[in-house]
Order: sequence, then C-alpha cells, then structure tokens
Amino acid sequence: MSWIRHGEEDDTPMNLLWLSGPAGSGKTAIAGTIADECYKEGLLAASFFFSAFAGSKNRRWKKPVIPSLVYRLIQHKYIVGLKEAVLTVIEDDPMVFERHLDQQLEELVLKPLRKVAGLSDRRHWPEVIIVDGLDECQGNSELDVGAERDSQESRTTAHKEILSALSRACADPSFPFRIVIASRPEPVIRHFFSTSPDLALNIFLDDRYDPDSDIRLFLEAMFSDIRRRFKLPSTWAPRHVVDLLVKEASGQFIYAATVIRFLDNPRQGPPQKQLSRLLEWRRLDNAEPFAPLDALYKRILHTSPDHVLSVKWLLLIYGHSSVNHPAWYLQELLESYPGETEYVLGNLTSLVGLADEQGGSRFRFYHKSLLDFLGDPSRSSELYVDDEDVTRFTQKRYYDVLRGRGPQANTTYTPSRGFTGHFCKWFERYTDRLARYSSSDVEWWLTEVPVESKDDDIPCMFASIHKRCRWYHCLPACDVWRKGILQYCEREGWRIPTASELFQDRFKKFGYMYGANKPEYPLRDPPPRLQTRHQGPS
Repeated sequence: MSWIRHGEEDDTPMNLLWLSGPAGSGKTAIAGTIADECYKEGLLAASFFFSAFAGSKNRRWKKPVIPSLVYRLIQHKYIVGLKEAVLTVIEDDPMVFERHLDQQLEELVLKPLRKVAGLSDRRHWPEVIIVDGLDECQGNSELDVGAERDSQESRTTAHKEILSALSRACADPSFPFRIVIASRPEPVIRHFFSTSPDLALNIFLDDRYDPDSDIRLFLEAMFSDIRRRFKLPSTWAPRHVVDLLVKEASGQFIYAATVIRFLDNPRQGPPQKQLSRLLEWRRLDNAEPFAPLDALYKRILHTSPDHVLSVKWLLLIYGHSSVNHPAWYLQELLESYPGETEYVLGNLTSLVGLADEQGGSRFRFYHKSLLDFLGDPSRSSELYVDDEDVTRFTQKRYYDVLRGRGPQANTTYTPSRGFTGHFCKWFERYTDRLARYSSSDVEWWLTEVPVESKDDDIPCMFASIHKRCRWYHCLPACDVWRKGILQYCEREGWRIPTASELFQDRFKKFGYMYGANKPEYPLRDPPPRLQTRHQGPS
C-alpha cells in the first residue's frame, strides 16, 4: 500500500510490481485485500482476477483482460472525457476487441488517455490496476484447448502477450497508473521479469514476511469458531496442536485451509475425531517443502472408498472444466449408478466442493496445488494416474454412455435430450478408435447431434476417426463410423467425397477445423434451400 500511495518518491520509481510465491502462499488473498483497501480509498482503477476454476470461462482466457480493464477505467468520473473517447474508438472500429492485446491497449487506453490528459486533475485519479492469477490464464479461447503440448504453448504465448502489453503501458508517460501482477513464478513469467530486472519491483512470499503469524491467527480463529458451533470445551485443540499445524504448514495457507475444511466435514464425524485422525497422519520425517501438504492430500484421498477411482474422477472433471462443461453433465457422464458421486467424492469435500450455495451440482477445486500434487508422480506416488490412463478412463465413460444410449445412472437432474445433445456434441474428442462400435451406435449419435451443430460435428467426426489409420488399413472403429456417416449424409443430400477423394484421403488425410474450411472439405451439408434435416424421435 505504501508503494501504491508513494512509490513515485522511491530512488528508482517503478510502475509495476510482481507479487509471486509458491502455491498456497496467499497471493490471491493478498491481491483481494489490496483491491478492497484501494477501492475504499478511491485508489483502485481496475482489476482482473484470473481463475482456472471459475464458473465463468471469461476468467480463464486472455481475450477479456483489456476490455474488462477499460470498462472499469471509464467508470471513474474524475477521469473526465475518457468514457467518450473510448466509446468513439469502439464506434469507429467495432473490431478493435479482436486485435492483439498491444493494439487494444494502444487504441482503447493509451490514445484516449493522451487525448483527455489536460481535462482533469490527475491528483484525483485512481492509482492502481491489479491483475491476479496470471499463471492461471489458459490461452485465448476454448479453441486453444487440445493436446497438452498445444495447450501449454497457448498458455505460454498468452502470458507473454499480457506481460508485454502491461509492461508497455507502464513505460508510457501517458499512463499514470501502477500495476500489481500476482502470479506463481512460472518459468515464462519468471524469465520475463528476470531479463528486465529494472522493470518491476518484486515481492516473493517467503519466510521474510512471517506467514506463520498469520496462519496461527487463522487457525486459532477457526478453532474458536468450531468450538462454539459444536459446543466443545475450551481445552480442545491446545496450543501445542496449533504450533504443530503452523510448523507443518511451512508458510502455505492452503495447508491450514485444507486442515480446517477437513475438521469441519460432518460426513466423516465430529471435529474431535477428525483432529485425532489428522494428528495420527502427521509426518515430520521429510524435509521437502511440500511434504506436510502432500501427506495431508494423500490421507484425505485415501478416505475415499475407491481412492484410485476418485483420482480419475478428479482428473476427468478438471480436464473437462477447461471447456466449461456444466457440472450436471459431468455428474451424469461419470455416474454408473445413482449416488456414485457421493460414494466416490463424498469424503473429499475438504479438497473439492460438490454443490453450489443453492444445493445444485457444482465441482469446485479449492486450490490448484491439488492438481499439481496429482500430476507429479514423485509427490502422489501410489495415487498417481498418468495421462494415458485418464484418457482411457474418459473414453470408457463415453463408450459406456453411448452403448447405453444415455446416462447409465438414469438420473433426473436434466431431461435426457439435454444430456444427449451435449454428449454427442463433445463425443468426437473422446472417441476410442480401438473400441468396437456398431452401426446402430453411429446412427444414434447422428440422430442426437444438435441440429445447429451437425454441419460442424459430422465432418469433424469423419476426419478425426480416421487420423490414426494406416494408408493400407483402417481401424475397425473408422470403418463403422465412416460407413454410417456416409450413408446418413447421402440420405440427407450432403455433398459426399468422391471415390478419388476417399482414395487420396488414405495417403494425405483431410483435416477439419470447426467453421474454417467448410467450402473445401469434401463432406459438407447442402445449401439451406436444399437442406432436409433428418430428425429422430424426440
């Protein structure tokens, strides 16, 4: 706060501050507190909080960053004329939001600020912009979510682009705001700041900032709350227990928060029993910094009746969350019998939330460190499930639902048509090309694909099912699916590939990208005036 208020008085003034630290060290909590404090004092110009687990996909991509910051800036009445200047730019060029972030920043922020510079007293303007969780930005859009390598490249590119735009703003004399960026020290972010050491002030959350005192305060307050609610004696959770938990936290708030959620889980018994279990689990013979947190994660995951299955569920849910699948869909996809969600994940509510405030389905990971733990075999050991196993598990779930013509558990959360339409739209991504499908499977899928997306989903399936085939031999799944798709499309009046095109496709496979190459792809739907849609029974 001192830097925000008086940073220009430093010997070497800097307009950018990087707040970093390991998982669970409290970066987002600090950023949120600073944002609240600045808002109360009229110092907050704008803020953007990335979140990989947010319900809104707009908090996962880079595209909304500049528009969101601009929207907040034009709300400030003391920056006279800015709103009008920005709206003029948008009116003259509605496509400005589709440009590179640097160009958006120039057109929507820097040029308007130069234009209104002399219209009001800058001493009344807000001071700071806060961008939290940069490391959780997943790329530009859902189109970037594909293979792990492609997804990582998209994230890296997005991080560089955002950092480049924000640092450029700080270097411009017309930009009067300071920027706080909070993130984990991911390699690309760390490299950006290390190559320009005079660019930003760096605060790394380690022992110098005495997190133990804050964690102790948090634990004592939470124990007091639990004591009151459960009418426990004042001697419960004595000081030496708090001392032990503070020590095991190793400066990580996520450890303390997970402990409290575990103790406050009525599914597994009263807090006294949970605390006794926790103390039996503690492991102090490992000097690794994540050892206590890892031990806690392991012990909690082992409380699931089928802990390996629970890990597969968690990883499937996380993998699907990047494209914003609704929770009711994931629950119906995963359950093979009614109530399986409660059986598999019911004991893990200290790690992942299962419902929203209204009691509806919602999967919410409390912290990214759980996924870090599950993705590192040296940390999760016997609980580790590799990407190939997760892929096989996911394909098996999609295969079983397809063969069963809908959710296996016959749940009643949504109408069957709502589930099957969503399922068929995403089935192509999770098709098991080695599985045995029947012609009736293909016909059911073709019938249930939403009408509005058939012109994309059908050619995409036609292309993707053939990707792993050899030029001299197609996999059994490809034979069944392509034959069924061609029969359906011929019946519906589509333009289907010629024999020559199909022969060429054996050697140089035709790729398909959603909406990008419809006129060129050899399988495409007829013009609207000739089009007849085959509708299956409702």
